[in-house]
Amino acid sequence: MATAAARERFARKNEAAELKRAFDAIDGKKDGKIDQDELGRLFIKLGHTTRLSDIRDMIWEVDEDCDGSLSWIEFQAMYHRCRNDLTGYEPRRLFNVVQFVMNDKESSGRVSLEDAMQIMYLRYGRGGLDAQLEEIFGTSDLNSGKTLSLTEFLHSLQQSQVKQLQSRVTAKTYKPPPLQTRSKRLSP
Repeated sequence: MATAAARERFARKNEAAELKRAFDAIDGKKDGKIDQDELGRLFIKLGHTTRLSDIRDMIWEVDEDCDGSLSWIEFQAMYHRCRNDLTGYEPRRLFNVVQFVMNDKESSGRVSLEDAMQIMYLRYGRGGLDAQLEEIFGTSDLNSGKTLSLTEFLHSLQQSQVKQLQSRVTAKTYKPPPLQTRSKRLSP
């Protein structure tokens, strides 16, 4: 029987292969870069409507060398930054699209709950998997046959991320614990 560490290594290797497959699927020109035209064509293919300015912003948010496109290195860096982000403040719009493409293994334009399980397991662990599936798909039942289009998937992820950010304690929402009065005075 495989150990937990061996299963984790296998899952990470599969995640890396799926990430490369997603990059290649978006890189329509096969020039090793993803630009706004290629991302726009992906959205059209998947039936997702978005503004050109939003597509430009998705690229701009993670384009480290400011050349208007994403190289494989920038793409990987964006993915790993977002996957490991505990604050929730890392730009996620392109990351969410990439998650969809990674989960849509048959390029059907829909992601099933079963397809999403492996990658979500890596991100949220065994304990958080069911809750995350419930949050995005509305169920964690593998027999439900539930699938989501890109638009539905992005909407669910955005709602989930907004809810997580709103539940965080900030300087405005922090309430200090009540002061406890001492019943006995300490003598010097």
